[in-house]
Amino acid sequence: KTFNYDETLEGYLLSGKKAVNPIEKNEKNLTDGKALYGMFCEHCHGKTGAGDGTMTHAIYSAVPHYNDSKTLRRCNLPMCDLKAGHIFHAITFGLNAMGPHATQITENERWKIVLYVQEELQDYGIE
Repeated sequence: KTFNYDETLEGYLLSGKKAVNPIEKNEKNLTDGKALYGMFCEHCHGKTGAGDGTMTHAIYSAVPHYNDSKTLRRCNLPMCDLKAGHIFHAITFGLNAMGPHATQITENERWKIVLYVQEELQDYGIE
C-alpha cells in the first residue's frame, strides 16, 4: 500500500503535499492509464478532461475540468495544478458528486489513471 491518508480534508491536503506516484512514467503505464480513464472517468470528465463527458449532474451542473485554471477553494489550486496525491485521494474517496472508486479500481490502476491525467490532460488546451 502506497497511500496512507485518511478521508478528511486534512488527508486530502496532506496527500497533495506528500504523496508521490510510484508508477513509472512509460508508454505502457500511460496506455494503461488512458484505457482505465476511458472506462472509469471519461463518461463524466470527458475525453480531454474538459468536463464534457456524457454524464451530467443536476445539482453540480458542471463536472470539473482537469485543464481548468480557476483556483479551487478546497486546496487553493486550479485543477490543472493538482498534485498526484490530490487526484489519487479524490479517486479513492470521492469528491463532491463523484463517489469513491477504491472498491472498483485497484491502487495500482488508480496511480496509472493519475499518471495519465497529469501527463495528458492537466495541460490539454491550456496556452
